[in-house]
Amino acid sequence: MEACHSFWPEPNRCRNQGEIRFPDFEQLTAILSALEWNRHSGRVRMLTDSAGAAYFREIGLSAFWEGIESVLDDLAHRADPYAFWAAGKLWALGSIPVPCVMLDTDLIVWENVISRLTDDAVAAHPEPLSPRTYPDPSVFRLTEGYAFPEKWDFSLNAANTAFLFFRDRTLRDTYLEEAMDFMQHVRTDGSDPIQTMCFAEQRILPMCAGETGKTLGYLMKPEEVLAQSIVTHTWGFKQVLRINKQARDAFCMRCVRRIHMDFPQEAELLRGCTDLREYDLRYREVKKDPKPDTE
Repeated sequence: MEACHSFWPEPNRCRNQGEIRFPDFEQLTAILSALEWNRHSGRVRMLTDSAGAAYFREIGLSAFWEGIESVLDDLAHRADPYAFWAAGKLWALGSIPVPCVMLDTDLIVWENVISRLTDDAVAAHPEPLSPRTYPDPSVFRLTEGYAFPEKWDFSLNAANTAFLFFRDRTLRDTYLEEAMDFMQHVRTDGSDPIQTMCFAEQRILPMCAGETGKTLGYLMKPEEVLAQSIVTHTWGFKQVLRINKQARDAFCMRCVRRIHMDFPQEAELLRGCTDLREYDLRYREVKKDPKPDTE
């Protein structure tokens, strides 16, 4: 089954004074995510905008995907990139046919999971409603004339959408319509971008499933999340990698080693990656036979 990644540069530019930056450790998890899905389940495309496509070509990443497509060029006029930093994934999701899989670039699926995709929609795993991330909806300041649908059940757990599968088009379209509607009618000045985005992306989906009578399943049970035997999701660990150079270096070298061991042909592409070739060169140096010639 085909899957898609998405990369919307606008939130990136907001954080980096107008520049697009995709850190080395994120590049490597994205590469492994694409390669592993391709090995077990099918091809992977990258959905971005024109600037993102040019950036991927410039830094040498584009060859790791079946295609780099510019489908997000109009999104900057429709969503606040600071408050809704993951809106690119939702917009991209609406551009691909159902059934479909959307993967976050920091999520690596280590096995074929197609047999687990039996519901109308499947997300990564359920999440309890921690007030820090998922506050009571009354905290959101909504524009006049907008109200949450009466049939929404706010007691439902959130759904982590690092992995998303949709079999049912009605549920997919309803979810995206409601998420975009919320993003356009919530006041973002002074709001917490984690809370606003997580509501749009991860709370609305379960409530839409309940409202439409569709089934929402999960790729992993709660007890399987920390085991990382099915998937690895680096979401929380990325903050450590941003501030700890030693941890970042070790992580990148582990990723490069994994690519060389499991995908030797694709590993040759690392030579052309601007931000990754140093790790690749170091790995190749380590792999040289250190034994002296005794003959």
